[in-house]
Amino acid sequence: MFWRFSLIRRQTITTQVINYILDLIRKGQVKPGERLPTEKQLTEELAVSRTCVREAIKSLQSLQLISVRPKIGAVVLEPSPVALINAEYLATSAFMQQADSLIEFRKVLELGLVALAAEKSTETDWAAMREVLAEQEAALRMERNTPTADLLFHEAIGKANIRFHKAVAEATRNPLAIMVLQAISAPLIEVSRRTNEMPGVPEAGLRQHWAIYRAIRENNPEKARHAMRLHLQAAERNAHILQTAGEAASTLPAASSTEQNQNQPEPA
Repeated sequence: MFWRFSLIRRQTITTQVINYILDLIRKGQVKPGERLPTEKQLTEELAVSRTCVREAIKSLQSLQLISVRPKIGAVVLEPSPVALINAEYLATSAFMQQADSLIEFRKVLELGLVALAAEKSTETDWAAMREVLAEQEAALRMERNTPTADLLFHEAIGKANIRFHKAVAEATRNPLAIMVLQAISAPLIEVSRRTNEMPGVPEAGLRQHWAIYRAIRENNPEKARHAMRLHLQAAERNAHILQTAGEAASTLPAASSTEQNQNQPEPA
């Protein structure tokens, strides 16, 4: 259970950093085109680990609220309405509870999409899916023995994960399906990033994606729906594990900044 508590504690701290930065943007203390405080400044001001600050920056960058530029730092972008909605979703303390709503919606959406993809997909679609699966396999071979390497791994595996689901949507030839999946991609990536920190989850996700691909390749809609249903049920279980561990971790005393640096979970 220890990895669960240390993981949730870090994620809770990361969410607090995200909230802090969002407040700076909302209150106009940092305007579009201006730079955020540096990683060192945020680490010292908030008394948190560099890893938590980096994760917060990565999350905000994935939402297109900031842009990280070489030799300049993190610059605030002009936020779109969708980006702000996704940011509020990401920053809320009830994030993992809201993950249930996301998974529920995905069941409605993706079970239908995968069956349609099994009916309409072509060799071009299958090749696109295999390319993404190869990316996932390459990501799983990445080093994860330092905080920076671990962040790069989770960024790569998260991007590959959402790309696979987009490839399934594109195989339906339905532009609305692609648009809807794109609209939920930011929270989907964030839920994926958090659950993929759990031991064995990235590897299981790859196996489940292969099962979905094979069913689509066989033009078998029912088999494809079954494979996708198992995949989404696994995602739901993982989210519940994090939610339960988070509730338990919230009763523990706050860790000092030294403990936050020491108690990072071991790389999976």
